[in-house]
Amino acid sequence: MGTVSVLYVEEQRKCTITQIYHLQNEKMIQLNDQELILVTISVAILAMLWYKLTLSSSSNGAPSLPPGPRSLPVVGYLPFLSPDLHKQFTNMANTYGPIFKFYLGMSKLYVVINTPELAKAVVRDQDEAFSNRDQTVAASIISYGCQDLVVSKNNSHWRKLRKIFVHEVMSSKSLEACGCFRRDQVRRTIMNVFSNIGTPINISEIAFMTEANVITSMIFDTTLDHFGDSFGAELQMVSAKIVEIFGQPNLSDFFPSLARFDLQGIERDMKKQRDKLDNIFTSIVEERIKSSSTKSQDGVGQDNGKKDFLQILLDLKDKEEWIIDQLLRLERIIDLGNWWVDRHLMCLYGEAW
Repeated sequence: MGTVSVLYVEEQRKCTITQIYHLQNEKMIQLNDQELILVTISVAILAMLWYKLTLSSSSNGAPSLPPGPRSLPVVGYLPFLSPDLHKQFTNMANTYGPIFKFYLGMSKLYVVINTPELAKAVVRDQDEAFSNRDQTVAASIISYGCQDLVVSKNNSHWRKLRKIFVHEVMSSKSLEACGCFRRDQVRRTIMNVFSNIGTPINISEIAFMTEANVITSMIFDTTLDHFGDSFGAELQMVSAKIVEIFGQPNLSDFFPSLARFDLQGIERDMKKQRDKLDNIFTSIVEERIKSSSTKSQDGVGQDNGKKDFLQILLDLKDKEEWIIDQLLRLERIIDLGNWWVDRHLMCLYGEAW
């Protein structure tokens, strides 16, 4: 009887342990189900709040936004963009009309226009309202916080830069003064291409050197050959790398909270190229300062007492302290100069150029 009682008690204990185990599993399952329900409800509430905020922001008395595709929470329309944006925008214009909108990232609104009339209204009739650029991480790095002439906001600083650039570089007097040099550079380029008939040539390199020589002649009153054989190649390599970085989509632009992590290395890579450009142009500025100390202020290496753009900036440095920052950023002028040279080449040689 004693043995039977012990076996019975042991069996009862095992049954009790098994029941406790099953109860714990049931509680765990119930807790998991409750957590899943809570997470689902939270996501649904957040989605509803996001949609309500988006809807209310577009109907709080402000003009209604143009039509466009629906966007997902957090990521917006970003997952649906294709590599061929121009084709996708054309197809979207057929669906939503000549002007439509979509969101990228958390809350960045983009509006696409698709007719010449709307483009005229934006870039000419309403130029003041649309003059500010989207200041991306890459643009901010290369321009020291978007302080240059290309991506700076329309403020007093930008107007000072524009006044100097237009008055000293783009004025009729300045363009006429270097007109002969521009023609000579274009003729030299055409002769160079013609003399290499039957052999492979690098049109990209030839076009870049032509533009760079024209621009440097306006800014530094000399060509790239003056700075050494490797100067032009180095400048072209750095410029190409900067354009490549600008063309890379950056998550930090769509999700500003991720900018501190620099997940794609855009900020790091752009800082490297900016430092290279600064070294190139700093050496030019220092050479001019050194040479100007041994020459008369009326000449400074110029014919007939004419001063180039660099010398004008150096003269202004003593008058206005803010201009010194621009001496280390002359590469930004090349962006505008490239547009100007292309335009002038078309004027001289027609659309075939």
